[in-house]
Amino acid sequence: MQAAQAKQLDAKSAKEVQTFIEHQHQIQQIQAVVGKITDLCWEKCVSKPGASLTDSEKNCIANCSERFLDTSMFVVNRMQSKQGK
Repeated sequence: MQAAQAKQLDAKSAKEVQTFIEHQHQIQQIQAVVGKITDLCWEKCVSKPGASLTDSEKNCIANCSERFLDTSMFVVNRMQSKQGK
């Protein structure tokens, strides 16, 4: 009886570890996307870094980020729809 309980515990622990690893991988992917957006939009919008961003730079970064996310979502949705066919 104890051997069966040990196997069950091991399977449960393995499932928990797998879930944790998947969650950490998702966090890593999100951080990578945020870093990419930051790099792309900074290079595009900020020509001379100063003590603070100008209103124009702030608007440019906001628009750039929105376009990047919209484009990414479009590509993901398009790929998912093609996989479903």
